[in-house]
Amino acid sequence: MKKTARILNMFTYALLIILFGLVIFALIYNVRGEVFPILVVKSGSMEPLLTRGDVIIIEKGSPEDIRADPVNGDVIVFYKPGTNILIVHRAIAKVDNGFITKGDANTGSDYFSPIPPEYIVGRWTGIKIPYWTGLGYLSLFLRGEIYPPYGRIVLIVLIVINVFLIVKDVVSRGRKNDQREKKIEP
Repeated sequence: MKKTARILNMFTYALLIILFGLVIFALIYNVRGEVFPILVVKSGSMEPLLTRGDVIIIEKGSPEDIRADPVNGDVIVFYKPGTNILIVHRAIAKVDNGFITKGDANTGSDYFSPIPPEYIVGRWTGIKIPYWTGLGYLSLFLRGEIYPPYGRIVLIVLIVINVFLIVKDVVSRGRKNDQREKKIEP
């Protein structure tokens, strides 16, 4: 039984370290003004290939490497012109001043096309964590992108609870150390 508990603790610590590392990398990317290469799909415009809540991994590349085709073109991530909104759509044609894009589930190409090369963040690697795992939905919920403002409220409550538990643990360890020192002194 102790061995199972120890393995579970090791797994929990490893998971926490990985999550902490991802948060640190996300913060570094954010401070540098770059997009973190792990994104959550926010709409169903790319169904059935990508569904809302899928977590995708993107890679940087040059616009010359992007394959544009209505069926087999690369799925690219770009800023919607004039905004800071990220869009995940397929490059269906290449023109002189950029790419014509379209969501697979949409009937026509994007009205804001062509997308200039400087607006392109990267392209999808083909790797995704499916929506049914709930990770993408959890991220959307906690960022307040679905069911606002409940996600932000839950996040704040979790942070307050964690700070309280950390302070409580530090205080109790301090008391235990004081008691040990008092027992040793006589």
